[in-house]
Amino acid sequence: MPHAFATSVLHITTGTTETITDLTAECEQFLTRNAASGDGLLNIFVPHATAGIAILETGSGSDDDLLATLHTLLPADSRWQHRHGSPGHGRDHVLRDCKSFGVTPDHGGCIDDQ
Repeated sequence: MPHAFATSVLHITTGTTETITDLTAECEQFLTRNAASGDGLLNIFVPHATAGIAILETGSGSDDDLLATLHTLLPADSRWQHRHGSPGHGRDHVLRDCKSFGVTPDHGGCIDDQ
């Protein structure tokens, strides 16, 4: 097994507004380079205090639904104890814990189930 374990680091800048960033193409490229057999596990991890990973369908409105739901459940207002940065910034740290900071989806030959 020449590639029993491989790693890659992505540097993604998303700006100052909350957004959903689709990593499908980057994951597919990584798997093409490192999983020739078509089997394995893909571990995705985000080591940041205000970022998270979600597995969802993009482009059909689910990404907007997720952002809207998170705004409803965790409004960016003055209720948060963690207060450095912009008003409501404390919710960003709690929000990350409501999502995942790492996932390991099964890779059975393709990343898209369609």
